[in-house]
Amino acid sequence: MENQANNKKTDYRFLKTAISLGYRSIGHTWPNPSVGCVIVKNNHIVGTGSTAIRGRPHAEKVALDQAKFDAVDSTVYVTLEPCCHFGKTTPCTTELIQAKVKRVVCPLKDPNPKVNGKGFDTLRKNGIIVDNSPILLKEIRKLNQNFITSVEKNRPYIALKLAMSLNGKIATQKRKSNWISGEKSRNFVQHLRSNYDSIMIGTKTAFYDNPRLNLRDQYLDLPQPAKIIIDKDLKLSKKLNLTKSKTNEKIFFVHDLNLENDQIKSLEIQGIKTIGVSTLENGNLNLDEIFKKLSNLGLTSVLVEGGGELATSLIKFKLADKLILFTAGIILDTNGIDGFQLSMPDIIDLNSYNRYELEKSLKIGNDVAHFWNINN
Repeated sequence: MENQANNKKTDYRFLKTAISLGYRSIGHTWPNPSVGCVIVKNNHIVGTGSTAIRGRPHAEKVALDQAKFDAVDSTVYVTLEPCCHFGKTTPCTTELIQAKVKRVVCPLKDPNPKVNGKGFDTLRKNGIIVDNSPILLKEIRKLNQNFITSVEKNRPYIALKLAMSLNGKIATQKRKSNWISGEKSRNFVQHLRSNYDSIMIGTKTAFYDNPRLNLRDQYLDLPQPAKIIIDKDLKLSKKLNLTKSKTNEKIFFVHDLNLENDQIKSLEIQGIKTIGVSTLENGNLNLDEIFKKLSNLGLTSVLVEGGGELATSLIKFKLADKLILFTAGIILDTNGIDGFQLSMPDIIDLNSYNRYELEKSLKIGNDVAHFWNINN
């Protein structure tokens, strides 16, 4: 019993390290998940790895290359089931078998139908001990939440971020929003952006704010998230200062698929990609279709930074997975722009009304950031 308890403590410690390695590349590995891997022999770490930028090589390959011959008879701790299908690289299961590892500890089965338990089966058939004990499973699922959402819901994981006044306004009545939140909050947003594959804004936010939507300062050398701008009629491109962007950034304009080809080609000449989607009866672009097409491009996570109409639609149609609210110590005029414009029934039982789960709150300068998980 004592040895078993010690083994669990050891597994916990090294899986925790693997999780921290997985977070190193979060937001930079799409279309692949960001995985962490630790190789241990005689209770010493002999190799570590995380999924490389743009998804290759995989974490297991990086760690095995570091461990070299020490991988023989080792234990491998990994945050997602090793892949077993051939793509652009050799399957990780093949790499682990050839390295003659003894044991693989991984609580999470890959939801991808190409894997989905087949990786574990392949390892077992080749004499490798596979331990799927649910140690730290909740934490590992959180690390992989973007990838899991993209597979299970055929859309990216969607986080909605808004900076609001104490009375729930995101801009003045003249649509001025620079700056509701403080400088420290704006710096923190750079960190947030670095954790997502892409950033999305609505038409009015793009027109009135013309935000850069990129990583700056200490995050400047990280891969830039893709920019997604909703522009139904493709009129914004003439008004936005796209020269703010670095030349290697991906920019997507989402538009009505029935637009003239000339409008689309003029953007493509500038190196801007376009995504045409259908419109709903109310004239708005079909959000479900937008996110499915983004998923087909390989994007696994989107940080939506406004505005109010887009935020309201995401909540209304139950598309947001996380809500990040920055509340600043300021009160704006009553005619300012509301962050949410949802209508509620006249008669409602608040005791049974859907409530979000508060994950954490952070005091950032003079602002407070609340992170809410939305269980749709």
